[in-house]
Amino acid sequence: MRIGIDARLATAPRTGIGSYTESLVAALGRAGGTDEFVLFTDEPLRGSQHQGFTNVVLPVKQRLLWTFGSLPGACRAQRLALFHGTANFELPVFAGCPLVVTVHDLIPLRCPGAVSPQFRLLFRLLVGRALRAARIVMTDAEYTRGEILERFPVAPHKVVTVPLAAAAAFTPDPDPEGRARVCARHGLAGRYLLFVSVFEPRKNIPLLVDAFEIFQRAYPHGPAFQLALAGGAGWRGAEIAEDVRRRGLDPAVRILGYVPDEDLPWLYRGAELAVIPSQYEGFGLSALEAMACGTPVLAADASSLPEVVGDAGELFAPGDAALLARRIAELTAAPQRRAAMRERGLARAAGFSWDRTARRVLDVYREAARP
Repeated sequence: MRIGIDARLATAPRTGIGSYTESLVAALGRAGGTDEFVLFTDEPLRGSQHQGFTNVVLPVKQRLLWTFGSLPGACRAQRLALFHGTANFELPVFAGCPLVVTVHDLIPLRCPGAVSPQFRLLFRLLVGRALRAARIVMTDAEYTRGEILERFPVAPHKVVTVPLAAAAAFTPDPDPEGRARVCARHGLAGRYLLFVSVFEPRKNIPLLVDAFEIFQRAYPHGPAFQLALAGGAGWRGAEIAEDVRRRGLDPAVRILGYVPDEDLPWLYRGAELAVIPSQYEGFGLSALEAMACGTPVLAADASSLPEVVGDAGELFAPGDAALLARRIAELTAAPQRRAAMRERGLARAAGFSWDRTARRVLDVYREAARP
């Protein structure tokens, strides 16, 4: 079977969808078999490709023109048996083959202030179209599947949950020199808390900054810590750095920006805690990455995060900065408690596998391609 995949977002700098796409493609390559894959991008993919993979470059940078202008004809020219859209709603409806879509989240509907008004309107117009056009809709979490079934007239059997996993690089490597070298490069010295994700309103970063300031002021060991915020600036993301500067919190609060792939596992490994205050996540991959590195996770009790974290991490109500500061203080002062969280997190992360995910995705492809 010849399968097309939208792999645009697998080129750096990547967000969660790009990491999803890259990890899925790598796992499909490891799965072997006789299937052929065509990876459609807007620039050449870096690194070597697996046997049976072809990279078709459509050099159009405007996303909608790429999806609805260039992609359908390219799909027909490749004589695909199936096309997989990985980016929520961007499906080439006239591709001339059956379609599968992964809907990672419904952020514009659940968190209207989290995206620009233009993107919110675009999402409302196109996500329903994608759900109707796809033969099968994949989601990353049961939480998101439930949201789709609640908000759209889609048959339950058509929407399936296929969980994600942490990439292979996220392991509890004990090398202290490597960790110290990377931390120093990012201006981190001593103990620190870590947040990893794109900077945008739904990530609730101001709550974390407020909690960290309370933690520093109210608890004796607070000033010895730094808070590292790693991620690219999304919608209104620049406001976070402006707020930190205005409040005079730098260098205690380090705005790292986009962190290269090779550095990110080291930052997780060096962190005292990974703190995830998000009000809404379609999956919450950073929680799984942290656990896979052996880093204790303190996450908001919101959306899909409890589903991913399970009993391996600890949860907090996402609206109370003083409560979060107290939870941070309790955990940073309790090494045995963190050690137990580390062991539970490693076991929890081991239950998620990209190879298992790829096998499930291949089953979806075969089901969707049936006449």
